[in-house]
Amino acid sequence: MKIIHLYKKVSLTPLQAIWEFQLKFPEYQNVKLGYAGRLDPMAEGLLLILVGNENKQKKKYENMTKSYDFEVLLGIETDTYDLMGLMKNINTTTSSNSQVKKHIREKFNMLIGTLDQKYPPYSSVRVNGKPLFYWAREGKINEVKIPNKKITINTITLNNLEVINFKDIFIETCKKINKVKGKFRQDKIIANWIEINRKNPSLKLVKLGCSISCSKGTYIRAIAHEIGQTLNVGAVALSIKRTKIGPFSVEDAINI
Repeated sequence: MKIIHLYKKVSLTPLQAIWEFQLKFPEYQNVKLGYAGRLDPMAEGLLLILVGNENKQKKKYENMTKSYDFEVLLGIETDTYDLMGLMKNINTTTSSNSQVKKHIREKFNMLIGTLDQKYPPYSSVRVNGKPLFYWAREGKINEVKIPNKKITINTITLNNLEVINFKDIFIETCKKINKVKGKFRQDKIIANWIEINRKNPSLKLVKLGCSISCSKGTYIRAIAHEIGQTLNVGAVALSIKRTKIGPFSVEDAINI
């Protein structure tokens, strides 16, 4: 087998997902395994595991078009653009659902094609010899120039819109964050969510369900952030699920 279609769960890095796979399938413990196409800890879905010499073809798989289903939570902004960040702003003032849909569809039409996407502050691209997240953690992100990258968006659609209670996602979000291994400021982030829930017991927010087909290296959480900027309310990626890589589908993935 040259390629393994693996379902990466929320909370795991790609390497941690590979380690879990090797524990369940010990025949692969002494086999060289790599992956094509990174997924953040809070993202889930299809991860292509390359076996043995197939790792030499990594670029071929990385260059394939990716598809994602993702949810955007309007009214909350974090420093990572997803749930693994500290909240910067909370804005409960939103337009009517029809106005929100209109603005989003206008924005989506503008995103189709090739464009420059700015890297999220918490990303691994190197700036002045250090990863960008180093400057963000040190509180010096404003002292460096955040680079852009060329991406291509083939399609992006708004599938649904609904108003939800913050408390309905509060517990589940804290559970997800608590499962993440490694140093990602988990204690501070969970304390942040607890404080917001305590101060805003009846907080309601708008959740968007979206789908996208895009080129390699597209940051879906940056797309979520940009949607929030367009609506002047802030936004985070509530969930990200990769559904396809080229001809490969998440429906064929091994779930461990």
